[in-house]
Amino acid sequence: MLLTACLRRCARLLYWIPVTIVIMVVMWSYYAYVVHFCWILLSCSTQRVVFLCLFHVCFGMFSWSFWKTLSTPPSSPSVEFQLSSSDSLLYEQERGGMEKSQILLEISQKLSVHTRTAAGAIRFCHHCQLIKPDRCHHCSVCQMLNTCIGFSNYKFFMLFLLYSLLYCLLIVATVTPTFIQLWLGKLFDSCVKLHVLFLTLVSAMFAVTLCFLLFFHIWLLASNKTTLEWLSVPFFVDGPASEAFDVGVRANFLQVFGKNKSLWPFPVFSSQGDGQSFPLRWQMSSHSPSAMNGNGHCGMEGSVVSPEGVSVTIAVDD
Repeated sequence: MLLTACLRRCARLLYWIPVTIVIMVVMWSYYAYVVHFCWILLSCSTQRVVFLCLFHVCFGMFSWSFWKTLSTPPSSPSVEFQLSSSDSLLYEQERGGMEKSQILLEISQKLSVHTRTAAGAIRFCHHCQLIKPDRCHHCSVCQMLNTCIGFSNYKFFMLFLLYSLLYCLLIVATVTPTFIQLWLGKLFDSCVKLHVLFLTLVSAMFAVTLCFLLFFHIWLLASNKTTLEWLSVPFFVDGPASEAFDVGVRANFLQVFGKNKSLWPFPVFSSQGDGQSFPLRWQMSSHSPSAMNGNGHCGMEGSVVSPEGVSVTIAVDD
């Protein structure tokens, strides 16, 4: 038990290391841009005001979405997925795997659960003693059954990636002319030169990385897949179905950002659904999962009027 607790604390500590590094880099970039670039190097006051206004808008939206992503707790299963004391006792008393699976199957009839294990059994978290809702996994870092980046904070995460990219691109676009002058040796302040050169290079490297990451998650959002579903196809009663939760690009987008367009640019919660039940593709058409081919493609697109939610996870399944 002591070793497990120590490992858990080490995992939590490791989790905060990249966050701390990001915060330190952002604070340095703020200092380098505002002080060394805008106040020292720029001689035109109009240009200085315009650059500072644009910079602080991007910086504010980036900081807001970053904070909301970190501070918003991920969705966890409601109490209805928890085994009652009598069911839990009955489950623990059974020795055979078939008997245990049958107990979970009977309990799950009252729940909106469609996904299964590869063997066709009900997904059950032995750590939390919970039946797993669709698209929910146990996080080895949090030691909870949830989605670290999921239904409750996925919109914030997407906006964080977007504003991070805009933040880096703004720095690159505004500093590059000065960067070229410094590189050619036309400006000789060594301290200013060092800050501006590093600011441009670091921003460009982050922009390239964020561009790939953002487009990857845009593709996941458009196809309504979680990170784990991209790595491993979810299983249902009739077998695997890679596009089971894809109900169309527009409906997929609305599940995350909501129907209120005025809230889309801001990191405030507007996602639809409860994060535990999701519309299935074959529910929107006359096809069942068995009508899907081996690649998980449904023979008919289908549509949905009121999508109920999306969940994207970077947690580790147990």
